[in-house]
Parts: sequence; structure tokens; C-alpha cells
Amino acid sequence: MLVRHRLRKAFHPRPGLPGRGAQRMPRASDIILVMMAGLLVVVCAIRILQG
Repeated sequence: MLVRHRLRKAFHPRPGLPGRGAQRMPRASDIILVMMAGLLVVVCAIRILQG
């Protein structure tokens, strides 16, 4: 039973978990943080250009 569980886990890795050869899927929170940082940079640049 343990062998079957390990085999099933090895053949079907969950996305987002570090697996063998699998790329890490970006989380929604990571994407939101990047977008907020970009927005902050844009707002700062506009304020600097306006004076």
C-alpha cells in the first residue's frame, strides 16, 4: 500500500511543488506583488517627472 502511494505520488506531481524537472508555477500572490511593485515604480516616476 505504501509502495502504491509512493508510485502514484511520483507519477503525478502537484503543480507548484518542487519536483523532478518540473518548473515552479508562480502563485497568484507572487503575480499581485510584482504588479503592485511595478505600479509603485510608475507612480514614483510620474511624481518625479511632474515635480
